[in-house]
Amino acid sequence: MIDFDDRAQVAGAIQYTNVNANLTRAEAVEHIETCARYGFDAAMIAPCYCALAKEMLAGTGVKVATTLNFPQANDTLGMKLAALGELAKTGADQFDFPPSPGLYLSGDVAGYAHELQEVVRAAHEEGLVVKAMLEFGFLADDAQKAEVSRIATDAGIDWIKNSSGWGVGGIAATVEDVRILAVNTHLPTRVKVSGKVNSLAKMKALFEAGAELVGTSSGPAIVDGLVGAAEAY
Repeated sequence: MIDFDDRAQVAGAIQYTNVNANLTRAEAVEHIETCARYGFDAAMIAPCYCALAKEMLAGTGVKVATTLNFPQANDTLGMKLAALGELAKTGADQFDFPPSPGLYLSGDVAGYAHELQEVVRAAHEEGLVVKAMLEFGFLADDAQKAEVSRIATDAGIDWIKNSSGWGVGGIAATVEDVRILAVNTHLPTRVKVSGKVNSLAKMKALFEAGAELVGTSSGPAIVDGLVGAAEAY
């Protein structure tokens, strides 16, 4: 558990995020510079800006994080693996991806698990850390949330997340959902949280429930003791 009175520790547990499709290069530069200035754990940035981030963050200790098959989630496994190989070439250190909710909701639990296993295998072969966005917003109840958490953990995922914070499946983070993640996972898999985490108080409550990392577009506000915009993700 980090010391929430220590700005550096708080920043070091935040992946400051801007993966908007309309992000310009100038805005990406500003975002990356902010990550370096605050000392965030990572700059979460769209794949097209990973090489830029890698260059700008050299020597800062701030990681380059990005996304795979986001937000659609329903590319074929072969497409995901091909894109994963391209991500590795950009210099990304890690990526977040949503395993296909349609597979799980169709009852194809084996196919859902296989996709996770193959993405983990390929990511680790490339030296990449991989995080699964489980998109709890698509799921019917806590039992399903617990099951997908266990499936992802058994697949060897480095980090599991309640959600991306985007779209229909991207619900806001709650203490209850983080507890489900924490109870249904085990090391080396750890818990990241995303979705409307826009204040230090919210972040602290979620960490007390079992999270160890947060992805948010309100990073600077959290560190500065402010409250991020209500529409932030």
